[in-house]
Order: sequence, then structure tokens, then C-alpha cells
Amino acid sequence: MQIEKLGPYRIDKQIGKGGMGAVYEATDESPGDQQGMRVAVKALHPQLASAEGFRERFEAEIESLKKLRHECIVRLYGYGEQDGILFYSMELVEGASLEEELAARRHFDWRETVEFGIQICRALKHAHDHGVVHRDIKPANLLLTPDGQIKIADFGIARLFGGTQLTLAGGVLGTADYMSPEQADGRVVSEKCDQYSLGGVLYALLAGRPPFRAKTMPEMLQMQRFAEPEPVRRYAPDTPDQLDRLISQLLAKEPADRFPNVLVLGRHMKAMKQALSQPPKKEPKEEGQGAVDTKIGSSSTNVSSSATADFDQDATQSQNRPPLFSNEGFPSGGETDEAMQELFDAPTLAEPTKPSSSQTKSASAPKPEPKRRFTTLDEEVCRQREQARGSRVGVAAQRVAMAAALGILIWGGWQLMQPPTAEKLYKKIIAEVDERGTENLRVIAGELNDFFERFPEDPRAEEIERYRHQLEFQKFERQAQRKSRTAGAEETNPVESIYFS
Repeated sequence: MQIEKLGPYRIDKQIGKGGMGAVYEATDESPGDQQGMRVAVKALHPQLASAEGFRERFEAEIESLKKLRHECIVRLYGYGEQDGILFYSMELVEGASLEEELAARRHFDWRETVEFGIQICRALKHAHDHGVVHRDIKPANLLLTPDGQIKIADFGIARLFGGTQLTLAGGVLGTADYMSPEQADGRVVSEKCDQYSLGGVLYALLAGRPPFRAKTMPEMLQMQRFAEPEPVRRYAPDTPDQLDRLISQLLAKEPADRFPNVLVLGRHMKAMKQALSQPPKKEPKEEGQGAVDTKIGSSSTNVSSSATADFDQDATQSQNRPPLFSNEGFPSGGETDEAMQELFDAPTLAEPTKPSSSQTKSASAPKPEPKRRFTTLDEEVCRQREQARGSRVGVAAQRVAMAAALGILIWGGWQLMQPPTAEKLYKKIIAEVDERGTENLRVIAGELNDFFERFPEDPRAEEIERYRHQLEFQKFERQAQRKSRTAGAEETNPVESIYFS
């Protein structure tokens, strides 16, 4: 099917294809600042889009990739769907992949290889810090710009294909040349699987071939799980021993035997490159002998015939060498609980198989209206900013409301703690007298005493004093009544009656 346009992009030409779809060079025709920009558009195979749960995984993976903004990572621009084809647009990198460079028999020296490794570590650290593991580091996914910068492509695509069929239309989708052992045998996958794959890439750049070669996928998976690769110096004798040992440690079968994280790995590679690039120290000349040039990479350090003869013995002992970097005292790297996901990226699209009878019947049924949608990351950023602005306004309003409520609570507590004024006490006393009369002044005894003690100079103190005398008389009467009930009838003494009248 000839594709002329996907979303806002006019398709100019196809620049690659693989088991999961095709890659096109395209031009952005949307109005605005991006108009005329050249991009790469990856259109996924329609059969993948129809796989169960694939759309959900596609959108979930896109969500994680939005967070990645690094100079060594191919930038994602947008994603969408048109006529049953899921696609996403990304930065168009002018340059070949490392796989194409290797296929063209390009030789990479150890300095250039280490520099590539340092750049890849920086990009992987950015991704790992955002919770994204690549899972498919290999030369085909490492693009080399004309100025020598590495850009990693297809971030997260390996996880996207987890749970789908291993083959599509009769062709094998996956490649296991750089797959970590934990991916090969179904163990939990962590960021350390990217270290293993990076070790395989460094090996391939120096040796011109991956660490293992096999004729079938099961055989390759078995080798990744159990086989030990030959030292890279067998194929690249100029490789420094330190780099050979570093690659061997990255290719360790157990994740715990690799580096604690890519930050430590990247710094170690940078320090190693600087140390090995220092000019050699000149040894003092002895009588009858010349100075020895020990500079790494110079013609004087080429492997001699005797060294070549002894190399096989050194290679057989390489497995017993201690690791270049010890993980003792470092955290293990925090392996995730996510199960192994299979990789899907073959060099060519498989030929379509003959449709079955059920497929023929379904083809004759009326087709639903095709879906068309496209979202750019700039739109996502604007939407997130609006949501953040609204969230900030809501938080500010909540804080103001909480402060007001707290102020009211404090003010109310302060008011409750303040003693009542003379006016409040008097009003309360008079209200009780008006409602209940003076027959039972016990209910306001506290207010009567409080007023008389605190405001003796108040003009109303005399009136309050009369109520207090009545209260004392009522108290005396109650006591006399209790005595009469217990000790017989006894009337109140006339003198006492006159005193309390």
C-alpha cells in the first residue's frame, strides 16, 4: 500500500523497513513554526495494531517516551493513527546507523569505541532516571551523526512488543544478538540489561562481529544464557586490556556482576580513556639500550609474533580474571518486577501470507469509518501547563480557605478564653431572672458572684447584691427543709427569717 500522508506529514520517501513496519522521511505541512520541518515517521504494521492489547501498550509506551529529552536520544515529536495504521514522528538524523557502518566494514578503534560508550551511558542514565529501560540496545538502534554524535533510537519499543507473537506473517521479528541473559530466559528485567547489550555493541565495534554467532534463534538464546564470549582482543589485538576486561564485565551473565549503574560505568570509561590517552613516561636510557615507547596504539605496541603465540593461553585464562570494577558496597540497581519482553525488529518485512477463509469473509464485511487522530508533544506540553496552572490556582484557593478557617478557629478560641464583660454578665443575669423569676437563683449563682467580685464599683452592683442575698436565703431554706425531714418538723427561727428578709 502506497502511503502519501500520515497526520500532518507528507510522505517523501521510504528510508527503511523492518518486522514492525516502515520508516519514512516526511515533511511537516501543519501551519505554524514546524511547517516544512523534515522528520522521520515510523508506521507500524497494520497486523500489529490489530493485536490484542497492542494499542494500549503503544499509548502507554508513548507516555513514557514523552519524558525523554536528551541530545543523545532521538526526539519524539508526535504520534497518531490513520486508516488503521499507528505511527509516530521523530527527529530525522542525518547519518547512518552503526549497523550500516559495520556492514560497510568500517573499523572502529578503541578510543572511538569508548567515546561512543560514554555518550550512550549519558543517554541511558537520563532514561533510567525517568524509569525507562531501552531493552534493545544494538548497532541498528544507534545512529551516528556526521559530527560523531551518537543518537539512540527506538526507546521502549522492545517493551511495547511484549506479549505479541514472535513471528509476523511468516517472518521472524526478533533479534537476539545483543539480548541480555535475563531477557533470554525470562528473568525480571532491570536497567542492567542495557549494560549487557552495550557490552555487546562495544564488542562488535572492536571485533567487527557480535560476541556470539548462531544459526537459529533458540541457539542464540542458549548462548546468551550460558556461553562465554572469546576475549575481544582475539579479534582486535590493539584493544587495551582494561577495555577488554570492562567489556567482559558488562557481558557477565549475572546482573549483579556488572556495574552498579550506567553513571558509574560512564565515569569509569571516561577516566579509563583519559588515563590510556596520556603520553607514555620515558624510561631512562641504559647503556647499550634505547628508550622504550609504550604508547598505546602506536606502531611500537603492535602484537609481536611471540605475543601472538602466547595469546591463546591468555584467552583461556580470561574468565578467571577479577572484574575491572567491583560492585561490593554498591546497591544492586533495583531490578524491576516486570517480566521479560521479547524483541521485535528484523531487517525486512516478511512477505504477507495467504489470507484464510475467515479473513476473506471478514474482508467482505462493511468496514467501519477509519480513525484519524494525531497529537504533538507541544500540544501535550501546553495541556500539561494548563493543568498545572489550574492545579496551582486550586492549591492556592485551598490554602487561603484553610488559613481563613484556621484564623476563625483561633479567634473563636481566643474569644472563649476571654472573661465575660460586665454588660454580658448583667444581661445574662437579667434574662434568667425574667425567664425563671427569683425563686431559683442557683442557676446563675456563678454569674452573680463573678459580677459582684469583678465589678464592685458598677452602678448595677447593688441590684446584683440583692439577688445574692436572696440566693443565700434560698440556700438556708433548703437546708432547714432537709433538717425538718430528718429530725422532725422545725420551723425557721423568726430571727433568721428577719435576717434573710
